[in-house]
Amino acid sequence: MAFLGELEKMIISKLDQDGAPQGEPIEVLINPDGYKESYTVEYNDDQQNNSGGQAPKFVKVKPGDYSFKLLFDSTGIFDVVGLNLADTLSSIAADISGFIPFQDDEAENNNIVEEVEKIKEFVVYQGDIHKPYELQINWGALELKCILTKLEIDYKLFNPQGFPIRALATLTCKQSTSEVLRLAKEKKSSPDLTHIRTVKEGDTLPLMAYRIYGNSKYYLEVARANNLLNFRNLTPGTELIFPPLDKTQSA
Repeated sequence: MAFLGELEKMIISKLDQDGAPQGEPIEVLINPDGYKESYTVEYNDDQQNNSGGQAPKFVKVKPGDYSFKLLFDSTGIFDVVGLNLADTLSSIAADISGFIPFQDDEAENNNIVEEVEKIKEFVVYQGDIHKPYELQINWGALELKCILTKLEIDYKLFNPQGFPIRALATLTCKQSTSEVLRLAKEKKSSPDLTHIRTVKEGDTLPLMAYRIYGNSKYYLEVARANNLLNFRNLTPGTELIFPPLDKTQSA
């Protein structure tokens, strides 16, 4: 099967707490044959007495969960059979599960230890940020920032010296986009949801609060949410976060 253009590889980068890349990004040797993406919609099932069996109230859509399976192989089979690395890996792995085309007497030149160690760095605790690095995964249309919640490595084949030469790594990630920004991008009109608005010429904080909440009195809450010291002079082009109303305080 002929492919047009150069084969694009999946790129995985480590990010610090400010979103800055750390170290060299990892370019996977063999693209996965796909990935799994799932979302959970949360509802509040609690109902008051005499509610008449009202439907559960929508709460939020939780950040997405993603799962990737990455194949590491140093047997040389992909070179021998001339496979394009974009072919379906699950069927390939099954077909070649017992095939080792060469045996290198030098174990360090015929293993996948170094490549797997790069993946294992994703779960290393970083003392300066008190957690592992956030990840950014880019592959075609996929642009994902996530935190790795689980890493499984299934070693499949070994050379005579006992070094692994084939492994399947499963990465389970949770989308790490800020909850505030994620909800704000939905741009719903309800005052119970978070919004982001860009300051325009002539805008004031009370006026913008009135547009979102229907009452200008909440402008002080908006100022606190955005750490505004001088909220009387807004700069056009500034993006402001308008948090959901706290009904216990707004009643």
